[in-house]
Amino acid sequence: MKTCLLVNAASGGWGRLGGTLASLAAQSGTPIIDICSAPVAELVPSSGRVVIAGGDGTISTIVNAVGPRIRELEIALVPTGTGNDLARSLDLFGRPPEEIWQSCLTAAVSPIDLVRVVNGDTSYIVNAATGGFGGMVSTDVTSDDKGRWGALAYWFTAFSKIAALKEYRVRIELDSETRELDAYGLAITNGRYVGGGFPVAPDAKLNDGLLDVTTVPNLPTIELLAAGLDFMIGRHDAVDRVETIQSAHVRVIAEPRIPYSFDGETVRSVDATFDVVTDAMNVVAGEFPPAL
Repeated sequence: MKTCLLVNAASGGWGRLGGTLASLAAQSGTPIIDICSAPVAELVPSSGRVVIAGGDGTISTIVNAVGPRIRELEIALVPTGTGNDLARSLDLFGRPPEEIWQSCLTAAVSPIDLVRVVNGDTSYIVNAATGGFGGMVSTDVTSDDKGRWGALAYWFTAFSKIAALKEYRVRIELDSETRELDAYGLAITNGRYVGGGFPVAPDAKLNDGLLDVTTVPNLPTIELLAAGLDFMIGRHDAVDRVETIQSAHVRVIAEPRIPYSFDGETVRSVDATFDVVTDAMNVVAGEFPPAL
């Protein structure tokens, strides 16, 4: 099977690990393709195994460029992004590059779902959409804060912005019910993590045909901070008002319209519909992937 390595040569992740990955690719005879060198859809092969060096945003860019034919490829991931949240759900984060590279070349693949989003246009999400304060925070968490606070950097960044948080009146239409609430934000996820490892949907599975919808209602400041700490230490069942529900179809209507981050990339404020596309992509996972 033919294998290639897709990279963003201008990214910080490639700057840190590019030398190592280039050496590993040369040893295995794997060609390197820079996704900035031409339209992405023209660079992705029609078959074979595609190794992607990047984070959620890079994977999302490639998936959206290729569209449904992503299903015909085998996808392997070397996590070199800033958040690497999909990699965390696949047990690929924090491993030595040499170990991950070997898995990229030889490990079997497993099917996972994608999320189709209709918000005027149609696009795909590989990991998560965060809206409201979640959308704002996902793009504002700095690399330094991630290094200092780890996964808690996401919630601490939200806490630092508490005075500026906007309230939304949200209507969420699910498979079997409709809910209305006042909220600071929400997350609609395929994987478990956002913002560099924050477990916003601790029980999510990438292959169950369901989305996990976590809502953050308007809470007093101290309760908001406490809720984040409970999630981090695995006590999400103790968080009374931060709720996660599952559905294959989710429509969100909000007043005012909610700004979103799709796979860590900011998009405009819209009302949107989210649907699961089952078994849409075949990926390499680590030995103990928590979301498979």
